[in-house]
Amino acid sequence: MKHKILIIEDEPQLVGILEYLLKDEGYSVLAAYNGEDGLKLAKMEKPDLVILDIMLPQMDGFEVCNRIRKYTTIPVIILSAKKEDENIIKGLEIGADDYITKPFNHRELILRMQKILKRISTHKVTKKIKIGDLEINLSTKEVAVKSNRINLTPTEFNLLSCLAINRGRVLSWESLLSEVWNYKDWEGGREIVKVNIRRLRKKIEPDPSHPVYLLNVWGMGYRIACRSIED
Repeated sequence: MKHKILIIEDEPQLVGILEYLLKDEGYSVLAAYNGEDGLKLAKMEKPDLVILDIMLPQMDGFEVCNRIRKYTTIPVIILSAKKEDENIIKGLEIGADDYITKPFNHRELILRMQKILKRISTHKVTKKIKIGDLEINLSTKEVAVKSNRINLTPTEFNLLSCLAINRGRVLSWESLLSEVWNYKDWEGGREIVKVNIRRLRKKIEPDPSHPVYLLNVWGMGYRIACRSIED
């Protein structure tokens, strides 16, 4: 099955080059020439990866990435002429998986894409995730701490597994609401995520007031601690 790649870039010539490169590598390609259209395509088409410019008409790439992160975990590579450290840091802080500056090496872009897509595919087939004394079995939907089984509700398990599968990423409450509850916009969404995080901590954390597994990232969302994976 072909991976679907969405290019959000306002330079037609560069879009044409990227389309040629990606199709030659066997990818399916979509393209948008401004931020608003790119965001709409990302929501409708659910691509496997987004290549995103920063300097876009109507809505800049930072805002596009920020909005994508509020409803999905689709990986994003920023491809931009902005080389300043503050822009690179900002891009990564708002949830981009990688940042490549223009002009860029075509082969390097493909290799970085392949690395991210391989990581995502590996996560999808992972059967067990181990984080310290916490073990999550995605096949049997069982969770244990120090080999003691923990009883979770289906929602609690889905929330924990969503965080665990997305290694090294901060997930906003909006993206968790979309991934776990399948809600896009809901007034009580932030609170329902917060309540379920609190319940999970009471069940799996040695000290829920000082969590070591489910971590808050101030102003951004939640992430799971570093882990090892077992197939």
